[in-house]
Formats: sequence, C-alpha cells, structure tokens
Amino acid sequence: MPTKIGSISFVLSFIAFIGTDRGYAQTPELPSYEVEKWCDVVARSAGSRSELIYGGCIEQEQSAYDELKERWASLPVQTRHWCQQVAKSGGKGSYAILNGCVEQEIAAKQENAKRQFHR
Repeated sequence: MPTKIGSISFVLSFIAFIGTDRGYAQTPELPSYEVEKWCDVVARSAGSRSELIYGGCIEQEQSAYDELKERWASLPVQTRHWCQQVAKSGGKGSYAILNGCVEQEIAAKQENAKRQFHR
C-alpha cells in the first residue's frame, strides 16, 4: 500500500514533468554560454589571438543574445532544444550560432508549409 508522502511525491513529480514538457512551468530561460571563452577560442583559431576577431565575435554574440532574449520564450520547444544542441556543437556554445539556427528553423517551417509531394 503506497504511503501518503510517496503518493504526493509522485503526483508533484508528474505535474512538474507535464508542466515542463508543455511549457506550463516557469518561462524557459535563454541558455548561458561563456561568450568570452568562446570568442577567445575563435580569435585563436589561426594560432595567436586576433584582437580584431575577438572584438567582432563579442559584438556578434551580444547582438544575437539581444535578439534571442526578446523571442526565446515564444519559440517552439523543439526549436529551442534542437538549436541549443547545434549551438553547443563547437564546445562552448554560441548565441550567434543559436540565433542563426533559430532563424533558419523558422524560415524552413514557413517554406515546408508550402511544400507538397506530387505524384
């Protein structure tokens, strides 16, 4: 016979699981990436560090972060999940890559709505 505490714990866990899966829990937060470390890696990709590349990288990351901050919570869960995986494929994570992925996924969804296979 299940205990009352065990039953309550199960119910709370189930509600938390359903809530997160369907977006009823807290608003999804934009992932946190170590931008300075990412940009340092990018700036050193040809050997010694390029200050020009580092500065440009920081600016691109900031711009992408600012765009994503405005729309992150309204994006479909599958887009957020997929694009987070893509953005971290280089190791550290990049808001510029994340934003590019989001933009491409949105555009692809719009294009796919028009596509139809004909026999």
